This record gives sequence, structure tokens and C-alpha cells, in this order.
Amino acid sequence: MTERNKVTAEIWKKRVKSEYMRLRQVKRFKRADEVKAAFARNRKYIDDLTKSTMQDDRWSKIVVTFPTETPTHYPLMKKCEVELSNGSLQQVPIRTMTAITPIPTMYTWAPLQQNFMVDDETVLHNIPYMGDEVLDHDGTFIEELLKNYDGKVHGDREGSFMNEIGRASCRERV
Repeated sequence: MTERNKVTAEIWKKRVKSEYMRLRQVKRFKRADEVKAAFARNRKYIDDLTKSTMQDDRWSKIVVTFPTETPTHYPLMKKCEVELSNGSLQQVPIRTMTAITPIPTMYTWAPLQQNFMVDDETVLHNIPYMGDEVLDHDGTFIEELLKNYDGKVHGDREGSFMNEIGRASCRERV
């Protein structure tokens, strides 16, 4: 390949790459403009629908299920001021509404895209019961378990009852 051909090949590579990047950018900008236009259309549709719904007669037929009669102890009740849509102020008594059953708590699990490194627990939350036959064959299990957790069991203090039971059961098996 001659020097002239090398130069023209490099120039053509740069031109093609530049044109490719320009076309990608134009496509990206066009897509962004389409998204903005769709958002504007949706927003206008929602606003128009809201305005027509508010002008509908059905809104004037709202039924209040909470008692509206004035109680006999009205002068003794706490009051608040309410501003009506026409701008006038009205004093109304503050009422306590009855409690309703809350929506139950819901937990959602989502898959992870990567693993996360966490520290191991430093406190043993319970001493597992393995059965008497397991402890008869391997009496060092609980002793090793307590040693791995530095003798820390959940809710323990130094020389606590659970530590003493664990160590005593290890001594009895040996």
C-alpha cells in the first residue's frame, strides 16, 4: 500500500466515524424531541380532561357520609376556619374521624445485579439445638461455635446465664 493510499484510507475512516457519530447524535436528539412532544400532548390531554370533569354536573352531587349536623356541645368544640372556593371564610368544628384499618405492609423482593460484600455477624443470636445424639457424637460443636463468635450470644453480658449453660453442656459432653 502506498503512502497516498494510507492517507486516504485514514481520512475516509475519520470521515465515516464522524458521519456515524453525527447520525447517532441526530437520532438521539430526534428521540428526545419525540418524548418531549408526547409528554406535552399527554399533559394537555390530562388538563383538558380535568377541566371538563370539574365542569361536569356529577361533581355537584357529592354525598357527604360524615355527619354534618351541629352537635349540642358545639360552643365548646375546637374550631378552624375554612376558606371556600368563592373566597369566604367559614368556621367549622374540628371532629375526630373514626379509625380505619390501614393497608397491610407489603414487601417486594427485587433481583440484584451484583453481589454486595457485608460483614459477618459478630454475635450469635441463638444456640441451635442439634439433638442429643449429635452432641453425643461430637461434643465439641457448641464449644467451637462459641469460640467462633468470641463467646458472644445475643443479649449476653459477661458471665451470663446462656454462656454458662453453653460451656457447662460442652464440659458435660466431653
